[in-house]
Amino acid sequence: MFYKAIIECGHVGAGNGFERVWFLKGANPLAVIKRARMFPRVKRKDTLLSIKLLKRISKSEYICGINSRREALAQ
Repeated sequence: MFYKAIIECGHVGAGNGFERVWFLKGANPLAVIKRARMFPRVKRKDTLLSIKLLKRISKSEYICGINSRREALAQ
């Protein structure tokens, strides 16, 4: 299954953060949440407060999301 997650990231000052979109694969939503909380820069790794959205998406949406992220990083 494929998921789109919006996760709060930090290390930009005391109490400040930004939201980042990740496209993830996982067997179930709990496995995806567990994996997403271990990414670098994620705020509040010990709680679920850092996960703002977890949405199941299709494989084509997953591939489009990954490709758009790669294009943005290349620029």
